Amino acid sequence: MANGADMKELLDRIEAEIAGIKRQYDLFFQGARRSEPSDKRREVEETVRRMGQRKIVNSNDQFRFHSLQSRFYSLSNLWVRMVRDLEEGRTKRDPSGTLVRGASPPPDPVDPAHIEQVIAELVEARRACGLPAGEEKDLSATRKALLARAREIAGKSGGRKVEFRISVEAGKPKVKARVS
Repeated sequence: MANGADMKELLDRIEAEIAGIKRQYDLFFQGARRSEPSDKRREVEETVRRMGQRKIVNSNDQFRFHSLQSRFYSLSNLWVRMVRDLEEGRTKRDPSGTLVRGASPPPDPVDPAHIEQVIAELVEARRACGLPAGEEKDLSATRKALLARAREIAGKSGGRKVEFRISVEAGKPKVKARVS
């Protein structure tokens, strides 16, 4: 068992190692360091784990150690999550090397050809019901409305594809959406 001065030195060293590994990971995520400092992180993790198995008598030292341990594990979880996001493509590096989240816009939830097909079916259904088919400017507004509605539905359903179909109810054509 270490005495009070040795314990404080040990805790100071652990705190300095955590700060050092944090700097190394910051450099890695900023693009200044080419590889992840996982070896150094494992060394610090082993030191923290061994220290956690020791009996710490002084409550101040015990509180300080638990704070350091909590901080290290929180940072470690953050680093693992950020590296996973980088590997899975959820984050990308910009030309300067820093990580950027959400670099590419999500694709449209509906195919433009499908919208044209739905518009044609809607015009045909309106004619079959004896309603005016509409002018080109009205159809343009309908295209925009369908695309906006598809984006809204896809946003609520987690970004999946949206399909529209035409049904006639009570003598009026209706546009129905379905998530696929």
